[in-house]
Amino acid sequence: MDKKEFVDGLRQELAQASAVVADTDSIIQRLSSDRSVRSQKESAEMSVWLVLFSCVFIIFTTLSIGVSERTRRLALMRALGMSRMQIALLIVGEGLFLCIPALLGGLAAGFCLVYLLEEGSSSVPVLTWTTVLAAAACAVGGALLASIIPAWRASRQSPLEAAVPSSGFIGKVSRVPVWSVIAGLACVCLQPAALLLPGLEVETRKWIFFWLGYPGLVAGALFLAPAFVRVTEWAGSWITGLLLRVPHSFLKVQLSRNLSRSVGTAVSMSVGLSLFVGVQTWGYSMLVPFSPDTSTPGTLVSFLHTEFKPADVPELMARSSLRNSRMYPIYVDEPDIAPAQMKTPGFSGMRNRSIVLAGIPVAEMAQGSHPLFRPVFVSGNPQEAYAMLESTRSLLIPDTFARTVGLKAGDDLMLVNPSHQGRRSGNAPSAGAHGRGRGPGMQGEPWKVAGVVSFPGWHWLTKTSGMRVRRGGFVAALAIADERWLKEEYGHQGFQFIWGDTAPGVSNLELQNDLGEYALMKVRQQENEGEGVKPLVKALTRESLGGSVTSRGDDVIFTMSKLPIIMMVIAVLAVLNTVLASVQSRRREFGLMRAVGVPAAMVMRMLWAETLMVSLCAVVMSLALGVLGAWCSIQILEYGYHFGIVTPPITMPWAHLGYAVLLVLALSSLACLLPAWRMKRASVTDLLSVREG
Repeated sequence: MDKKEFVDGLRQELAQASAVVADTDSIIQRLSSDRSVRSQKESAEMSVWLVLFSCVFIIFTTLSIGVSERTRRLALMRALGMSRMQIALLIVGEGLFLCIPALLGGLAAGFCLVYLLEEGSSSVPVLTWTTVLAAAACAVGGALLASIIPAWRASRQSPLEAAVPSSGFIGKVSRVPVWSVIAGLACVCLQPAALLLPGLEVETRKWIFFWLGYPGLVAGALFLAPAFVRVTEWAGSWITGLLLRVPHSFLKVQLSRNLSRSVGTAVSMSVGLSLFVGVQTWGYSMLVPFSPDTSTPGTLVSFLHTEFKPADVPELMARSSLRNSRMYPIYVDEPDIAPAQMKTPGFSGMRNRSIVLAGIPVAEMAQGSHPLFRPVFVSGNPQEAYAMLESTRSLLIPDTFARTVGLKAGDDLMLVNPSHQGRRSGNAPSAGAHGRGRGPGMQGEPWKVAGVVSFPGWHWLTKTSGMRVRRGGFVAALAIADERWLKEEYGHQGFQFIWGDTAPGVSNLELQNDLGEYALMKVRQQENEGEGVKPLVKALTRESLGGSVTSRGDDVIFTMSKLPIIMMVIAVLAVLNTVLASVQSRRREFGLMRAVGVPAAMVMRMLWAETLMVSLCAVVMSLALGVLGAWCSIQILEYGYHFGIVTPPITMPWAHLGYAVLLVLALSSLACLLPAWRMKRASVTDLLSVREG
């Protein structure tokens, strides 16, 4: 019996039991369509491409070094009758030969890594032919791509160069083509242009940003890399020469004498570091709107599954945990933005169509000599704004929301209160006439924007406290109004939140236990001494909110940063390769220096200084491109993505970036240590006896 016959035979029983048949095919199909699985697959694919991109430049650097060292040999081959195509195929063959051990080593390393990660599994990982063929295609394709420019350079060697004595490492200083700088700037500016050009449709803006912007950023990095090398060489030679006590004249043209080698090494190193800079900058910038500051009251208490009346306030505030505290009831609703306003420019790109509206006692919480609520006003005057909140249907909105939709003080925001359609079960009132107001707020008449304020932490505050009383999903903003309007216009007869500052020495646990007892007592009274639904009391403080945001953010950002760190370690191979080639090609030059009295320690420091200059070039490139990419990635979120309403300013995690820079410099120094030590220990006679083979 096949699967279809089996399911058809049990169709009636399955329908009665509301059950389905789960087989291997359906499970695989469900997993392949799962969002988290797709995200992991996309991350793995991106990792493969980034590592391949970095390795292409390592192979490119190796082949470029070989071509530079064998100039006379290649010219002699041309003089003996080899064609340009044969010379080019020779270099391509070297590239393919390099990819064979890399392919075998990569497959073995991947097998071992999967085996170690699945330590608790009884099965042994299987290398399928699909995996082997995909790895082979990446290795061969990367080798061919890396061989193009070195093969072209080798095929251009003139036979006459065979008669010219080799100059060793001392050669012509390469200049940066002007067209390369112009093309690089044009490519890098594609993403900012997609964000800043006025009049573009949202979908057109997104298409340019993703399909032209990201490839343009990569191409721009390649075009601008020679300019970065020359600028860093000019500035870095002074810095490294001063730190390592090496004469500036020895360093000022060392990188540009073999520009392709320096560019390949710098790009290989900057791939991982620029991705690390982008991830860290984007991640910690996105944490800013989620981290509350001292402009808001210190503690928010949520009472889920119960609701208190205004008459309960004196008894509630008399609890031992709230004595000597400054806590006030607030009224919360979640109205929709009116459909007509959602169609206007600024709003049309948002997918979040509701806001959390919190009614607070403005006179007690925001005014006076020691207010609890003291936000920084971005637009509007505080005194006038608070007067408007008390006298008219007006509200304060956060600057992240205002900047996205283009609102300012004095504008209108049309809200429709759909609370009569029901609320989430966790916030269902026990009784009362919530949502039965008859004022203008029920028909979608506009609220006046009294002011735009900086309100960091509103997103995380509403998410974790249960203030998203109706949908429970994403919301566009947390708006502040006077409690009068939620009572009169939205018909709120009770409250489920209190907000303010607790008395010193009262812990969260004491607060939750004490208020939990009171809430349970009120529920039993309302249920005529019955059990009812046990209320849940949740107390959130600025410190706990900030700590949870930081903790979760650190974990996520560190997970995202693992791949860039691995790529930075891989890039050490490019540095080691460059240093070994530099030592080999300049042995005679170093021998002449030693013969005229330059100390061996000075020669060793020269190699170290050159390595640091290449690393410094990679750092400068990574910071410039990584920060630009992070800024663009933040700004594009305004156009309808998960955090489309949160557009924070760019925030640089200098400590983490400093650690990454130190890691790059330390790994580079370790990579050059052995070649430099061997050069120091070599005798002058051995160095001077070197000839090109």
